[in-house]
Amino acid sequence: MYKDLFAGGSILTKLIMRRDRIRLVIWIFGIAGFVAALVPVIKEFFAEGDEVRVMLEMMQNPAMIAIIGPVYGAEHYTTGAAHANMMLLFSVIIGAIMNIFLIARHTRQDEELGRLEIIRALPVGRLCNLASCLWTALCINGILGVTTGYALNCFREAGMDLGGCMLFGAGIGSVGMFFGALTAVFAQISSNNRKVMGFSFLSLFLFYILRAIGDVKIEELSLISPLGLVLRTKTFVENNWWPIVIILGMSIILSLVALLLAMRRDLGSGLIAEKEGKSHGGGLLSSPMGLSLKLMSTAIIIWMLVVFIFAAMYGSIFGDLDEFLANNALLMGIFAGTDFSLIDQFITLLVAVMSMIAAIPVISFMNRISSEERHGYAEQILTKSVSRGAQFFAYLIPTLAVSVVFQLLTALGFYVAGSAVSDEIPSLKQFVQASLAYLPAFFVIIGVAGMLIAFLPGKTSLSYLYLGYSFFAVYFGELIKLPEWMKKLTPFGHVSRYPVEEIKVLPLVIMTLLGVGLLAISSIGYRKRDMEFS
Repeated sequence: MYKDLFAGGSILTKLIMRRDRIRLVIWIFGIAGFVAALVPVIKEFFAEGDEVRVMLEMMQNPAMIAIIGPVYGAEHYTTGAAHANMMLLFSVIIGAIMNIFLIARHTRQDEELGRLEIIRALPVGRLCNLASCLWTALCINGILGVTTGYALNCFREAGMDLGGCMLFGAGIGSVGMFFGALTAVFAQISSNNRKVMGFSFLSLFLFYILRAIGDVKIEELSLISPLGLVLRTKTFVENNWWPIVIILGMSIILSLVALLLAMRRDLGSGLIAEKEGKSHGGGLLSSPMGLSLKLMSTAIIIWMLVVFIFAAMYGSIFGDLDEFLANNALLMGIFAGTDFSLIDQFITLLVAVMSMIAAIPVISFMNRISSEERHGYAEQILTKSVSRGAQFFAYLIPTLAVSVVFQLLTALGFYVAGSAVSDEIPSLKQFVQASLAYLPAFFVIIGVAGMLIAFLPGKTSLSYLYLGYSFFAVYFGELIKLPEWMKKLTPFGHVSRYPVEEIKVLPLVIMTLLGVGLLAISSIGYRKRDMEFS
């Protein structure tokens, strides 16, 4: 009986891997190559003893711990310990994102597009598709872990052994499998792919917040989060494998829950049924922009909460910075000769990080133009008295407005939480200025997304890749001493580091004009090209 539920699973697994063979190869070698290539860079950065000492002191403050996690092996800080400290958390997050896309694409998205209905019409088991997706995720994460481990082993330096390299890879694979299984659960509960993706990414952010709060104040919270657990492997320091076992155990439980839930629902529906809509639509739905706002309203509200909570979380640690500085003679000497406080120094980093986090939903909102097209929804609108231009601007204008709101919420979150824990927090005006200074960079990022929608509609995910490069260049640029020209390839690299630097108006004006120009070209290109279909 149970065997019949999974009939045809092996063939379907091969089909999934064949469909995603290019994507998966890019993901696997991209992650492994990125992780391994930074080993010699980090080695060079930590070549001198004084630099290691200063860097260690900087990384052990609450702000940096909230971002990248606690420092392990500080007594004998090797290249391996430094690499794991700076790279492990971000690497597992990238692996988690890969798995969210993989599972959502082959479960709820295929169900929405009618592909699973065709498969289920064949002599296959009721659970074959979900089981094949989970089995594919397990295989891919295993390959990713081994590939990353061997890639690190090829570049290994002081403090890096083969066991530690494999543990690093296992951390990425195990956390990836956890979020893949969690996405599979959401695919059974939710009735559409948008909600599946929304709940999955929201869970990723919530686990990140739990880890950040736990690493700074309450360690028990970090042990609840797989992102906190994986850091307890203390890779290249103690090489603990017990967190990997726990994470894999949770992944198995979630996978079984997903399979059980799949038995209890009908194809095309979720366990949580959609609410019945009104018999007549309101005036808002009579325009393309009103419809787009209605469709994006839930995601916008969720992301507003995420952005504010993230900013408040980082703002809440400003109160610990003064105590940290007072007990640290080395940093007292470093900052004694400057006109800026330690809080000012870290505001520049945190505002940049928050701006790039907020850019993720901004890109996703813009990319809905192409998404609605592929799913056939845009066709139903454009057959009415709605022009291509109206459809394009129906998503562009809310996206631009939301980017402004996100930056204001970032400033408000920093100020509200920071002022509650510190008397020396900058004014709300300074936070607003620091956040809004990144708006021109948003315009360029949105312009790049628009160009892909207009001219390469099948490659809109490249805008996320460009944002990833921006994060790498801005965040790691100072740490690994990237050449200045590499930082300038991203619009975020042209933004003044306010309040440490005065805001330079000319670069902001140029970026604004560039963004407007890209969007103007995009709107023309979108109106002239053929419709895209899945």
